[in-house]
Amino acid sequence: MTPPPRTTLDPWLEDEIRRFEPKSAIEDAWLPPSSWYIDPRFYELERETVFRTNWLVAARRDELLGPGAYTAGVLAGEPYVVVRGADGALRAFYNVCRHHAAQVIGDAGCADALVCPYHGWTYGLDGRLLRAPELGAVRGFDRTQFGLVPMHVAEWGGLAFVALSEFSHRLEDELAELARRLSDMDPQPLRFVARRRYVLQCNWKVYVDNYLDGGYHVAHLHRGLAQQLDLDSYRTEIFARYSIQSGGGAGGAVDGQTAPTSDFAARIGDRVLYAWIYPNLMINRYGPMMDTNWVLPRSHNETEVVFDYYFTPAAADAEFVAKSLAASDVVQREDTGICESVQQGLRSTAYDRGRYSARREHGEFHFHRLLAQDFRARAGR
Repeated sequence: MTPPPRTTLDPWLEDEIRRFEPKSAIEDAWLPPSSWYIDPRFYELERETVFRTNWLVAARRDELLGPGAYTAGVLAGEPYVVVRGADGALRAFYNVCRHHAAQVIGDAGCADALVCPYHGWTYGLDGRLLRAPELGAVRGFDRTQFGLVPMHVAEWGGLAFVALSEFSHRLEDELAELARRLSDMDPQPLRFVARRRYVLQCNWKVYVDNYLDGGYHVAHLHRGLAQQLDLDSYRTEIFARYSIQSGGGAGGAVDGQTAPTSDFAARIGDRVLYAWIYPNLMINRYGPMMDTNWVLPRSHNETEVVFDYYFTPAAADAEFVAKSLAASDVVQREDTGICESVQQGLRSTAYDRGRYSARREHGEFHFHRLLAQDFRARAGR
Protein backbone atom coordinates (compact mmCIF):
# COMPACT_ATOMS: atom_id res chain seq x y z
CA MET A 1 0.00 0.00 0.00
CA THR A 2 1.11 3.57 -0.66
CA PRO A 3 -0.04 6.78 1.05
CA PRO A 4 -2.99 8.62 -0.49
CA PRO A 5 -2.21 11.30 -3.08
CA ARG A 6 -0.79 14.42 -1.50
CA THR A 7 -3.01 17.47 -1.61
CA THR A 8 -2.32 21.03 -0.56
CA LEU A 9 -2.08 21.34 3.21
CA ASP A 10 -4.37 23.79 4.97
CA PRO A 11 -2.36 27.07 5.37
CA TRP A 12 -3.53 27.33 8.99
CA LEU A 13 -2.12 23.86 9.69
CA GLU A 14 1.18 24.82 8.10
CA ASP A 15 1.38 27.90 10.32
CA GLU A 16 0.62 25.90 13.47
CA ILE A 17 3.20 23.24 12.54
CA ARG A 18 5.84 25.93 12.11
CA ARG A 19 5.14 27.30 15.59
CA PHE A 20 7.07 24.33 17.01
CA GLU A 21 10.79 24.52 16.27
CA PRO A 22 12.31 20.99 16.36
CA LYS A 23 15.90 22.20 15.88
CA SER A 24 15.95 24.23 19.10
CA ALA A 25 17.90 23.02 22.12
CA ILE A 26 15.53 21.87 24.86
CA GLU A 27 16.67 24.81 27.02
CA ASP A 28 15.32 27.19 24.37
CA ALA A 29 12.37 25.18 23.07
CA TRP A 30 8.67 25.82 23.49
CA LEU A 31 6.07 23.07 23.68
CA PRO A 32 3.80 22.61 20.64
CA PRO A 33 0.80 24.95 20.62
CA SER A 34 -2.48 23.77 22.11
CA SER A 35 -3.94 23.50 18.60
CA TRP A 36 -1.97 20.27 18.09
CA TYR A 37 -4.14 18.72 20.81
CA ILE A 38 -7.57 20.29 20.47
CA ASP A 39 -8.19 20.88 16.77
CA PRO A 40 -9.70 17.96 14.80
CA ARG A 41 -7.70 19.01 11.73
CA PHE A 42 -4.53 17.83 13.48
CA TYR A 43 -6.12 14.46 14.20
CA GLU A 44 -6.93 14.07 10.51
CA LEU A 45 -3.38 15.09 9.66
CA GLU A 46 -2.06 12.43 12.05
CA ARG A 47 -4.20 9.78 10.39
CA GLU A 48 -2.55 10.69 7.06
CA THR A 49 0.99 10.86 8.44
CA VAL A 50 1.84 9.50 11.89
CA PHE A 51 -0.51 6.50 11.72
CA ARG A 52 0.04 5.80 8.05
CA THR A 53 3.83 5.99 7.85
CA ASN A 54 4.91 4.15 11.03
CA TRP A 55 4.75 0.63 12.41
CA LEU A 56 1.74 0.21 14.72
CA VAL A 57 1.23 -2.62 17.19
CA ALA A 58 -1.85 -4.65 16.31
CA ALA A 59 -1.88 -7.84 18.40
CA ARG A 60 -0.02 -10.11 20.75
CA ARG A 61 1.83 -12.97 19.13
CA ASP A 62 0.22 -15.48 21.51
CA GLU A 63 -3.14 -14.60 19.93
CA LEU A 64 -1.82 -15.75 16.53
CA LEU A 65 -0.02 -19.03 17.15
CA GLY A 66 -1.90 -21.57 15.02
CA PRO A 67 -3.23 -21.65 11.44
CA GLY A 68 -6.44 -19.64 11.18
CA ALA A 69 -5.83 -17.66 14.39
CA TYR A 70 -6.84 -14.05 13.88
CA THR A 71 -7.43 -10.79 15.73
CA ALA A 72 -9.18 -7.66 14.48
CA GLY A 73 -9.29 -4.05 15.58
CA VAL A 74 -9.22 -0.41 14.48
CA LEU A 75 -6.15 1.83 14.26
CA ALA A 76 -6.87 5.55 13.87
CA GLY A 77 -10.07 4.81 12.00
CA GLU A 78 -8.71 1.98 9.83
CA PRO A 79 -10.24 -1.49 10.49
CA TYR A 80 -7.65 -4.28 10.28
CA VAL A 81 -7.34 -8.03 10.75
CA VAL A 82 -4.14 -9.98 11.39
CA VAL A 83 -4.26 -13.71 10.62
CA ARG A 84 -1.94 -16.71 10.68
CA GLY A 85 -2.18 -18.55 7.37
CA ALA A 86 -2.31 -22.28 6.80
CA ASP A 87 1.30 -21.96 5.62
CA GLY A 88 2.32 -20.42 8.95
CA ALA A 89 2.85 -16.95 7.48
CA LEU A 90 1.46 -13.93 9.30
CA ARG A 91 -0.63 -11.59 7.14
CA ALA A 92 -2.59 -8.40 7.74
CA PHE A 93 -5.45 -6.87 5.78
CA TYR A 94 -7.81 -3.94 5.87
CA ASN A 95 -10.84 -5.55 7.52
CA VAL A 96 -13.20 -4.16 4.88
CA CYS A 97 -15.32 -6.32 2.57
CA ARG A 98 -14.81 -5.44 -1.10
CA HIS A 99 -18.57 -5.69 -1.72
CA HIS A 100 -20.36 -3.21 0.58
CA ALA A 101 -17.55 -2.25 3.02
CA ALA A 102 -18.76 -4.17 6.08
CA GLN A 103 -16.06 -5.32 8.50
CA VAL A 104 -15.44 -8.92 7.52
CA ILE A 105 -14.66 -10.35 10.93
CA GLY A 106 -14.52 -9.12 14.50
CA ASP A 107 -12.68 -9.59 17.78
CA ALA A 108 -10.35 -12.63 17.83
CA GLY A 109 -10.59 -16.35 17.26
CA CYS A 110 -9.74 -19.10 14.80
CA ALA A 111 -11.31 -19.72 11.39
CA ASP A 112 -10.72 -21.63 8.17
CA ALA A 113 -11.81 -18.59 6.14
CA LEU A 114 -12.89 -14.99 6.69
CA VAL A 115 -16.62 -14.70 5.99
CA CYS A 116 -18.35 -11.33 5.79
CA PRO A 117 -21.54 -11.39 7.91
CA TYR A 118 -23.37 -9.03 5.53
CA HIS A 119 -23.65 -10.97 2.26
CA GLY A 120 -21.43 -13.98 2.83
CA TRP A 121 -18.44 -12.95 0.72
CA THR A 122 -15.72 -15.37 1.75
CA TYR A 123 -11.97 -14.74 1.80
CA GLY A 124 -9.10 -17.18 2.28
CA LEU A 125 -6.55 -16.76 5.04
CA ASP A 126 -4.29 -15.34 2.33
CA GLY A 127 -6.87 -12.64 1.51
CA ARG A 128 -8.07 -14.11 -1.82
CA LEU A 129 -11.77 -13.85 -2.58
CA LEU A 130 -13.07 -17.43 -2.59
CA ARG A 131 -16.82 -16.94 -2.83
CA ALA A 132 -19.11 -14.08 -3.86
CA PRO A 133 -22.70 -15.39 -3.69
CA GLU A 134 -25.08 -14.51 -6.52
CA LEU A 135 -22.59 -12.52 -8.60
CA GLY A 136 -22.48 -15.05 -11.43
CA ALA A 137 -24.40 -12.83 -13.83
CA VAL A 138 -22.36 -9.69 -13.17
CA ARG A 139 -20.40 -8.60 -16.27
CA GLY A 140 -16.72 -7.80 -16.03
CA PHE A 141 -16.35 -9.14 -12.48
CA ASP A 142 -12.86 -10.55 -11.90
CA ARG A 143 -12.73 -12.12 -8.44
CA THR A 144 -8.91 -12.06 -8.49
CA GLN A 145 -9.15 -8.27 -8.26
CA PHE A 146 -11.46 -8.31 -5.24
CA GLY A 147 -9.33 -9.84 -2.51
CA LEU A 148 -8.84 -8.13 0.84
CA VAL A 149 -6.46 -5.16 0.61
CA PRO A 150 -3.18 -6.10 2.33
CA MET A 151 -1.22 -4.26 5.00
CA HIS A 152 2.45 -4.76 5.80
CA VAL A 153 3.05 -6.92 8.88
CA ALA A 154 6.03 -7.71 11.12
CA GLU A 155 6.69 -9.57 14.38
CA TRP A 156 8.90 -8.28 17.17
CA GLY A 157 9.13 -8.89 20.91
CA GLY A 158 6.06 -11.11 21.11
CA LEU A 159 3.93 -8.54 19.25
CA ALA A 160 2.52 -8.21 15.75
CA PHE A 161 2.85 -4.83 14.02
CA VAL A 162 1.16 -3.50 10.91
CA ALA A 163 1.99 -0.65 8.56
CA LEU A 164 -0.19 1.06 6.00
CA SER A 165 2.64 2.19 3.71
CA GLU A 166 6.06 1.07 2.50
CA PHE A 167 8.95 1.03 4.95
CA SER A 168 12.69 1.32 4.59
CA HIS A 169 13.47 0.36 8.20
CA ARG A 170 13.20 -3.06 9.81
CA LEU A 171 11.78 -3.33 13.31
CA GLU A 172 14.29 -5.92 14.48
CA ASP A 173 17.19 -3.67 13.44
CA GLU A 174 15.65 -0.47 14.74
CA LEU A 175 14.78 -1.97 18.14
CA ALA A 176 17.82 -4.22 18.63
CA GLU A 177 19.15 -2.28 21.64
CA LEU A 178 15.73 -2.22 23.29
CA ALA A 179 15.44 -5.99 22.80
CA ARG A 180 18.82 -6.44 24.50
CA ARG A 181 17.85 -4.22 27.43
CA LEU A 182 14.59 -6.06 27.96
CA SER A 183 16.30 -9.45 27.91
CA ASP A 184 18.83 -8.20 30.47
CA MET A 185 16.08 -7.29 32.93
CA ASP A 186 15.20 -10.92 33.74
CA PRO A 187 15.86 -14.08 31.68
CA GLN A 188 12.71 -15.80 32.94
CA PRO A 189 9.90 -16.24 30.40
CA LEU A 190 6.80 -14.09 30.69
CA ARG A 191 3.26 -15.13 29.95
CA PHE A 192 0.19 -13.03 29.29
CA VAL A 193 -2.21 -12.95 32.24
CA ALA A 194 -4.70 -10.08 31.93
CA ARG A 195 -5.93 -7.18 29.80
CA ARG A 196 -7.43 -3.92 31.05
CA ARG A 197 -8.85 -0.99 29.05
CA TYR A 198 -9.10 2.68 29.99
CA VAL A 199 -10.97 5.35 28.05
CA LEU A 200 -9.76 8.92 28.57
CA GLN A 201 -11.39 12.17 27.48
CA CYS A 202 -8.19 13.63 26.10
CA ASN A 203 -6.07 13.71 22.97
CA TRP A 204 -3.80 10.68 22.59
CA LYS A 205 -0.70 12.90 22.64
CA VAL A 206 -1.60 14.20 26.11
CA TYR A 207 -1.32 10.64 27.40
CA VAL A 208 2.01 10.08 25.62
CA ASP A 209 3.38 13.40 26.93
CA ASN A 210 2.50 12.37 30.47
CA TYR A 211 4.34 9.08 30.03
CA LEU A 212 7.44 10.74 28.59
CA ASP A 213 8.05 13.51 31.12
CA GLY A 214 11.00 11.67 32.66
CA GLY A 215 9.31 10.97 35.98
CA TYR A 216 8.65 14.70 36.49
CA HIS A 217 5.06 14.09 37.64
CA VAL A 218 5.61 10.91 39.66
CA ALA A 219 6.54 12.50 43.00
CA HIS A 220 3.54 14.83 42.83
CA LEU A 221 0.82 12.70 41.24
CA HIS A 222 1.73 9.08 42.10
CA ARG A 223 2.67 9.15 45.78
CA GLY A 224 2.36 5.39 46.15
CA LEU A 225 4.44 4.64 43.07
CA ALA A 226 7.03 7.24 44.09
CA GLN A 227 7.72 5.23 47.26
CA GLN A 228 8.61 2.26 45.04
CA LEU A 229 11.09 4.15 42.82
CA ASP A 230 14.48 5.76 43.30
CA LEU A 231 13.74 8.96 41.40
CA ASP A 232 17.29 10.25 41.87
CA SER A 233 18.54 7.43 39.64
CA TYR A 234 15.86 8.00 37.00
CA ARG A 235 17.20 8.81 33.53
CA THR A 236 15.99 9.07 29.93
CA GLU A 237 17.90 7.81 26.88
CA ILE A 238 16.94 8.86 23.36
CA PHE A 239 17.18 6.60 20.30
CA ALA A 240 16.11 7.19 16.71
CA ARG A 241 12.44 6.29 17.06
CA TYR A 242 12.07 5.31 20.69
CA SER A 243 13.24 6.27 24.16
CA ILE A 244 14.01 4.40 27.38
CA GLN A 245 13.35 5.68 30.90
CA SER A 246 15.05 3.64 33.61
CA GLY A 247 16.03 3.73 37.25
CA GLY A 248 16.14 1.90 40.54
CA GLY A 249 13.23 0.30 42.33
CA ALA A 250 12.41 -0.16 46.00
CA GLY A 251 13.57 -3.76 45.90
CA GLY A 252 17.28 -2.95 45.72
CA ALA A 253 19.97 -0.46 44.78
CA VAL A 254 21.24 1.11 41.57
CA ASP A 255 24.73 2.56 41.12
CA GLY A 256 25.46 2.03 44.81
CA GLN A 257 22.46 4.05 45.99
CA THR A 258 19.82 2.34 48.08
CA ALA A 259 16.30 2.94 46.84
CA PRO A 260 13.49 3.90 49.25
CA THR A 261 11.49 1.15 50.90
CA SER A 262 7.90 0.26 50.04
CA ASP A 263 5.17 -1.98 51.38
CA PHE A 264 4.91 -3.60 47.93
CA ALA A 265 8.48 -3.53 46.68
CA ALA A 266 8.16 -7.00 45.13
CA ARG A 267 6.00 -5.60 42.32
CA ILE A 268 8.65 -3.12 41.15
CA GLY A 269 11.82 -5.00 42.12
CA ASP A 270 15.34 -3.61 41.84
CA ARG A 271 15.08 -1.89 38.44
CA VAL A 272 12.49 -0.40 36.15
CA LEU A 273 12.59 0.08 32.39
CA TYR A 274 9.93 2.14 30.64
CA ALA A 275 10.29 2.04 26.86
CA TRP A 276 8.25 4.10 24.40
CA ILE A 277 8.17 3.23 20.68
CA TYR A 278 6.93 5.92 18.32
CA PRO A 279 4.15 6.69 18.00
CA ASN A 280 1.89 4.90 20.50
CA LEU A 281 3.39 1.89 22.29
CA MET A 282 4.84 1.64 25.79
CA ILE A 283 6.63 -1.41 27.24
CA ASN A 284 7.12 -1.38 31.02
CA ARG A 285 9.45 -4.00 32.55
CA TYR A 286 9.86 -4.23 36.32
CA GLY A 287 10.18 -6.89 38.99
CA PRO A 288 8.68 -10.22 37.89
CA MET A 289 6.27 -8.65 35.43
CA MET A 290 5.79 -6.50 32.36
CA ASP A 291 2.93 -4.54 30.91
CA THR A 292 2.41 -2.98 27.50
CA ASN A 293 0.33 0.16 26.95
CA TRP A 294 -1.25 0.53 23.56
CA VAL A 295 -2.52 4.09 22.99
CA LEU A 296 -5.41 4.17 20.51
CA PRO A 297 -6.87 7.53 19.45
CA ARG A 298 -10.65 7.39 19.06
CA SER A 299 -10.98 11.02 18.00
CA HIS A 300 -9.14 14.29 18.53
CA ASN A 301 -10.29 14.37 22.17
CA GLU A 302 -10.87 10.74 23.19
CA THR A 303 -8.30 7.97 23.68
CA GLU A 304 -8.38 4.31 24.62
CA VAL A 305 -5.36 2.75 26.32
CA VAL A 306 -5.11 -1.04 26.31
CA PHE A 307 -2.94 -2.59 29.04
CA ASP A 308 -1.67 -6.16 28.65
CA TYR A 309 -0.03 -7.65 31.75
CA TYR A 310 2.59 -10.42 31.72
CA PHE A 311 4.10 -12.28 34.70
CA THR A 312 6.88 -14.78 35.22
CA PRO A 313 5.55 -18.26 36.07
CA ALA A 314 6.74 -17.96 39.68
CA ALA A 315 4.85 -14.68 40.16
CA ALA A 316 1.63 -15.65 38.42
CA ASP A 317 -0.26 -16.81 41.50
CA ALA A 318 -3.70 -15.29 41.90
CA GLU A 319 -2.97 -13.20 45.00
CA PHE A 320 0.13 -11.52 43.61
CA VAL A 321 -1.54 -10.87 40.24
CA ALA A 322 -4.61 -9.34 41.89
CA LYS A 323 -2.50 -7.11 44.12
CA SER A 324 -0.31 -6.02 41.20
CA LEU A 325 -3.26 -5.17 38.97
CA ALA A 326 -4.89 -3.21 41.79
CA ALA A 327 -1.69 -1.18 42.32
CA SER A 328 -1.44 -0.53 38.58
CA ASP A 329 -5.08 0.54 38.46
CA VAL A 330 -4.44 3.21 41.08
CA VAL A 331 -1.68 4.71 38.93
CA GLN A 332 -3.77 4.58 35.75
CA ARG A 333 -6.72 6.32 37.40
CA GLU A 334 -4.40 9.05 38.64
CA ASP A 335 -3.04 9.43 35.10
CA THR A 336 -6.56 9.50 33.68
CA GLY A 337 -7.55 12.31 35.99
CA ILE A 338 -4.55 14.49 35.21
CA CYS A 339 -4.68 13.87 31.45
CA GLU A 340 -8.33 14.88 31.32
CA SER A 341 -7.46 17.96 33.39
CA VAL A 342 -4.72 18.86 30.89
CA GLN A 343 -7.11 18.46 27.96
CA GLN A 344 -9.54 20.85 29.61
CA GLY A 345 -6.74 23.33 30.21
CA LEU A 346 -5.56 23.10 26.62
CA ARG A 347 -8.97 24.38 25.52
CA SER A 348 -8.66 27.47 27.71
CA THR A 349 -7.88 30.86 26.19
CA ALA A 350 -5.40 31.27 29.05
CA TYR A 351 -3.00 28.69 27.56
CA ASP A 352 -1.13 28.55 24.27
CA ARG A 353 2.34 27.04 24.76
CA GLY A 354 4.51 26.00 27.69
CA ARG A 355 8.20 25.21 28.26
CA TYR A 356 10.10 21.96 28.84
CA SER A 357 11.95 20.86 31.93
CA ALA A 358 15.49 20.73 30.52
CA ARG A 359 16.36 18.16 33.19
CA ARG A 360 13.42 15.79 32.81
CA GLU A 361 11.44 16.12 29.58
CA HIS A 362 13.87 14.99 26.89
CA GLY A 363 11.62 12.05 25.95
CA GLU A 364 8.65 14.34 25.48
CA PHE A 365 10.72 16.75 23.33
CA HIS A 366 11.88 13.79 21.23
CA PHE A 367 8.24 12.75 20.67
CA HIS A 368 7.30 16.23 19.51
CA ARG A 369 10.27 16.34 17.14
CA LEU A 370 9.18 13.08 15.51
CA LEU A 371 5.65 14.41 15.15
CA ALA A 372 6.99 17.60 13.56
CA GLN A 373 9.09 15.51 11.18
CA ASP A 374 6.03 13.59 9.99
CA PHE A 375 3.93 16.74 9.74
CA ARG A 376 6.58 18.65 7.78
CA ALA A 377 7.13 15.73 5.42
CA ARG A 378 3.42 15.86 4.61
CA ALA A 379 3.71 19.60 3.99
CA GLY A 380 6.68 19.00 1.68
CA ARG A 381 9.12 20.78 3.99
